[in-house]
Amino acid sequence: MASIRDYDRLIEERPVLEGPSFYSDNGQRRIVFQIWEWLDDRRYVFHLYITRQLEKEWQTFHTAGHYRAIRRDELTTILSQAGFKDIRWLAPADSRFYQPIVLAEAPRDS
Repeated sequence: MASIRDYDRLIEERPVLEGPSFYSDNGQRRIVFQIWEWLDDRRYVFHLYITRQLEKEWQTFHTAGHYRAIRRDELTTILSQAGFKDIRWLAPADSRFYQPIVLAEAPRDS
């Protein structure tokens, strides 16, 4: 079982911003958002910002990583070539998880 972003849709839309989302746990408030800096059709730099409330101030954390978008049919092919069987996808409407999930049976040792 694995999950990936819905890159079939995101490659077409090429979003540049996700969020902000607001969270509060045990009186600890934070704001989370992402900036996507597209380098070409498939590659982007993912910037994650987390701003959290401290006692008398707010502190921001930033990290970034390079991502490559892969479509579901491409991952299906990769899994099949690696020997996985019974590969199937669950859409968010079916799984109630926010992004597509792939299920596959691992190759058995001979």
